[in-house]
Amino acid sequence: MKNIDVDKLLQDIFDDDVSLDIKGRFEEKIEEYGVTRTKALKLLAIDKDVFEDIVNGTAKQPNLIHVVKIAEFLEVNVDEFIQVVLKNQNAENIATIDRARKVKFLMKNFDIKTLTKEGFFENINDIDLLVDRVLHYFGYDSIRQFEEELVAPLYSRTKRKFSDKMKDFWVRSAYQTFKKVDNSNEYNRERLKDVIINMKPYSQDVKNGLYTVCRALYNIGVTVIFQNYLPMTHVKGATFIINDKPCIVLTDYLKKYPTIWFTLLHELHHVLFDYDAIRTNKYHLSDDEDLFLIEDKANNFAREYFVTKNDFDYINPYINNPYMVERFANEKEIHPSLVYSFYAWYQNELYDKKYFNVFKEFYPDYKTALSKLNPIAWNADSVKESSDKIKAVFEIN
Repeated sequence: MKNIDVDKLLQDIFDDDVSLDIKGRFEEKIEEYGVTRTKALKLLAIDKDVFEDIVNGTAKQPNLIHVVKIAEFLEVNVDEFIQVVLKNQNAENIATIDRARKVKFLMKNFDIKTLTKEGFFENINDIDLLVDRVLHYFGYDSIRQFEEELVAPLYSRTKRKFSDKMKDFWVRSAYQTFKKVDNSNEYNRERLKDVIINMKPYSQDVKNGLYTVCRALYNIGVTVIFQNYLPMTHVKGATFIINDKPCIVLTDYLKKYPTIWFTLLHELHHVLFDYDAIRTNKYHLSDDEDLFLIEDKANNFAREYFVTKNDFDYINPYINNPYMVERFANEKEIHPSLVYSFYAWYQNELYDKKYFNVFKEFYPDYKTALSKLNPIAWNADSVKESSDKIKAVFEIN
């Protein structure tokens, strides 16, 4: 006998219409075999009352061995027969099965504890509310639809850790958002080069700079969205290829204004130079050590774009002079916080000195930069509602 696909079986109980007249089939078989009903049940070693309870759905806990024996006698697929038996169960038993199915679905796919802390879930004791929240957020009608449309993560392992579940959630949210935004502009690689060349000065405008750059990117077929950082994912950004167009998702990881600009340039490097590889693999999570792309090239590209090693050498003696740093930043056409941020990186990389928190009073509030872009928060909205807001931002005349 083949293995029983329990997952499919539980799904089919609630999602599929299956019609099988067990009693009628039994009558056909005893006539075909030339035996009486009593003789058949005796040969199967099944009591008459037990048989009646199984086929009528009144057995409180149907004996699996009896169920399999009946299925074999009737020459019916075991999965299909079990499905019918379970569908015939009383409302109480069906509710118990349904709850078990929903619990498995939630435990398999979500880190409920962390998502509750982030405000995505509210009442962790109500299984139905948890499932409804997930389905509503992603825009699915059923658990089956959710699982059939799963975006297979590149970093899957046999035993999935909680961090993998969080990454699955993060990736699925971004993927669904990009699909619903559905940028209608054609991607143009040459125009992207022009945008990159000219976007540096916009870092100086904390309130409108990112907004302006992201709108310009959208108009050449590159969609950029912001999702709030999720604990345990360690993801600053990612690049997707959806409908043959590049899509970038950024987070407020580290919650620093310079980090957002650095990550944007990092991801744009992947769009320019790793497009085919990402298209083959659907997406790439930056800084994920399990993935196929070499991150050093993208990091160097973003770093050299803003502050080179020669720039560091020049500003190093003046770093504690805000006037000199500001003047230098104006010459480089970047926000001063980027000078401080990359200075700290070079100090750590070259001399193993920690300056990462020394100049934080010169960092603007990153939330100001994101305010016009409607970052996706986990405690509100569905993917559709978030996507509608994003489209309104990018497609405004």
